[in-house]
Amino acid sequence: MRKVVVFFFSILLFACQRGEVSTYAKYLNHNDTVKYVGKQQCRACHGEIYDSYMQTGMGKSFHFATKEHSALDDSEMPLIHDSIKNLSYQPFWKNDSLYLKEFRLKGKDTSHLLIKKVNYKIGSGQHTNSHLFEINGYVHQMPYTYYTQDSIADLPPGFEKGNNTRFSREIGLECMSCHNAYPNHVESSLNKYEGIPSGIDCERCHGPGEVHVKQNLAGNIIDTSKYIDYSIVNPGKLPMDLQFDVCQRCHLQGTAVLAEGKNFTDFKPGQHLEEVMDVYLPKYENEESFIMASHVDRLKESSCFKISDEMTCITCHDPHKSVSTLSASYFDNKCMQCHDVCEEEETQNCTSCHMPTSSSTDIMHVAITDHKIGVHTERETKKGAFKGLVAINNTSPTDLSKAKAYLKHYESFEANPIYLDSAKYYLDKLSVEKSYPLYVQYYYLQENFKDIVNLSMQHLGIQYLESNKSDKALCLSRIAESFAFFNLDEQALSHFQQASKLAPYQLDYQLKLGVQLVKMKDYPYSTKVFKSILSEYPLHKQALVNLGYLSILNEDFSVAENYLKQAIALDPDYLQAYENLVLLAQMQNKIEQVKAYLNKILEIAPGHKAKQLLEKL
Repeated sequence: MRKVVVFFFSILLFACQRGEVSTYAKYLNHNDTVKYVGKQQCRACHGEIYDSYMQTGMGKSFHFATKEHSALDDSEMPLIHDSIKNLSYQPFWKNDSLYLKEFRLKGKDTSHLLIKKVNYKIGSGQHTNSHLFEINGYVHQMPYTYYTQDSIADLPPGFEKGNNTRFSREIGLECMSCHNAYPNHVESSLNKYEGIPSGIDCERCHGPGEVHVKQNLAGNIIDTSKYIDYSIVNPGKLPMDLQFDVCQRCHLQGTAVLAEGKNFTDFKPGQHLEEVMDVYLPKYENEESFIMASHVDRLKESSCFKISDEMTCITCHDPHKSVSTLSASYFDNKCMQCHDVCEEEETQNCTSCHMPTSSSTDIMHVAITDHKIGVHTERETKKGAFKGLVAINNTSPTDLSKAKAYLKHYESFEANPIYLDSAKYYLDKLSVEKSYPLYVQYYYLQENFKDIVNLSMQHLGIQYLESNKSDKALCLSRIAESFAFFNLDEQALSHFQQASKLAPYQLDYQLKLGVQLVKMKDYPYSTKVFKSILSEYPLHKQALVNLGYLSILNEDFSVAENYLKQAIALDPDYLQAYENLVLLAQMQNKIEQVKAYLNKILEIAPGHKAKQLLEKL
């Protein structure tokens, strides 16, 4: 058997040595059974490359929030203030641990104070450091980002203009898988992890390393100066399109639509990215603006790329070296490899003119290099008409993929009705089995619960083609909400239970199940559900409020007050908590407390019906 294996590899390598493209050659680490071994294993043999790579933006992309890894260590720890929410944020160090203090002042008094430990910093520090915290494996973003280029702090991207979600933004696998090595994600959750690595590692570009390590330890070492080592991927040996796919897995930011049955951790270098996902960007006539991670998209618009048959990202970039350590002459020399210049002409910093730095449209306080190489004389051209969402990495996306893209872009990025109209166009082309969950999403985004109920009743028991448990649970939850809207409580309960069973760590589904049970007056079952949520995530404010309400119904007033005040400590503007405190005070005939809580409600929401209640008192 050993002779047969050696003979096979000798044929394979001989074909590669002759320069022929082998159509049957397959990288051994593409097999699903091959495990990731971690960057420390790579370091054992590739120490010099490892040490250099760890200084790059990718190597520093994610780590524990310690002084060694945080850009805040050498900063003045700037205070920021959200004038819309009237909340301030101040980071501080306690030994080698970073904390973030959220507070509100009322006159000279502190009316709200919440302190959370920062577990992780995300971002290399070349542009930003944002901050994450973890509780029982659940990871959320904090409302504080340090923008290193200008040495200022501000709210994170997406938190500005009244959209400060404070400590509730969930960091799901789609986000984590581009900013880090592949984590150990809990499948039936959005943002729970059993293990999180530190930084984009070697295997993100080279593929899982288990078979490569085993072959080398066994003495099966390939002379890579002559042959391709098929136990590990060397991106430089890949065809041009597959080289691009390695880079644009993360340097092509947009609306990502997974292929059927695929996950955000399924892509491996050497594969076609379209096998795993399509990435869409909205395109306009005369569009010259760009978003932070649009390097591949912009490069493909360059004349340099269009007239070249071999230009890729690594034509100019050495991924093992930090750009910050390279001089302008390094990139000038790259330009001169293709562009002839007379001896009399002096070249100096070509990129300053032909790849200027500019602000991105999605992240404030950041200047990045525009990878559209050219003569930039029309930067202020106003964008024209919307041309549509374009799959940058796939010239022939399916109608199913396009329908999903328009729905996701509407829901996640821009609630423009034009996206729903386009989604409907592609939905109508699909079979019932494929379109059913997407029509549920389409109607849900329109708040058209009637058509969701009709659709569900019409296709009762349909086995729709959605292999992803999380997506199926989301569909069931939305159907359940629609039934609940029309007080079809038994149907709603059944669908909420199914969603919760499919995705037990999606705490939002558990919450909605508990609320439905309260509505149906099944208080013991609902209490059990809310306590289960708290056992998973002790700082779940909605579970606390609902337990407070159930305690009021049980006339267990001290327990109710404790739950409700815990919720307010987590969110000082939590209306439902104050409304329940009003009810609690009324049941105890504490009129002054009732007035105080009603006035607090009016501070938060001046148009609230609390005004009429106060007038009656």
